[in-house]
Amino acid sequence: MTHRLARDLRRGDFGDLAADLFGLDNGAIIGLEYRFAIADTFHAGIHRSILSKTIQTFARWDAWKQTDGLPLSLSIVGSIEGLRNMREKHQPALAATISHVRSDRLALYATPAYVGRTRAAEFIEGHDHDHDIPGADEHSHHRDTFFVGLGTRARIRPTAYLVAEYAPRFAGHNPGRGAWGIGIEKRTRGHVLQLNAGNSFATTFGQLARGGSRNEVYLGFNISRKF
Repeated sequence: MTHRLARDLRRGDFGDLAADLFGLDNGAIIGLEYRFAIADTFHAGIHRSILSKTIQTFARWDAWKQTDGLPLSLSIVGSIEGLRNMREKHQPALAATISHVRSDRLALYATPAYVGRTRAAEFIEGHDHDHDIPGADEHSHHRDTFFVGLGTRARIRPTAYLVAEYAPRFAGHNPGRGAWGIGIEKRTRGHVLQLNAGNSFATTFGQLARGGSRNEVYLGFNISRKF
């Protein structure tokens, strides 16, 4: 489950934020996802966000895993998403995640991704707040987007981690700035709880391709359970 509070943390002073319990009184953008393993190296899933009632279906193939003789892991991901419960504005995506893990303390990720028909969904629906949504610029005539997601996870305690990500766009439809986020994770035997902050509500490839706010920051959290 993903949960992004709809209040901008940069709006108002500390007293105003505390009065709204740092956004808890202002609604949220919620996403639910379920994924399952079809084989040891292949899994599929579905994700739904209330942002424009977006549904994304996806599949991932772990092409190879890091070993003593191979310093990198590679996974290939394909997806299709659509607004209003997959009824319109379908956006296909193809991405490759390259990762490297150093002992059990640091992990690095790079995910070049292509998203088709990005321009068809450059608006946001599903909540009652006005935000600095990226608008059209000199690239707005392009339909598609190429971006690279960059991320890292660093262990600071036996079961606690710092995480950070940034997704700059390099070609195609390119309104606004890239989405970014930082957070702290706590792992248990079955659950992972992440508290995060960032400039976007994005939880799908299409939403990431449309970028994040230039000026706003939102608090959020993720909860995952592995069976």
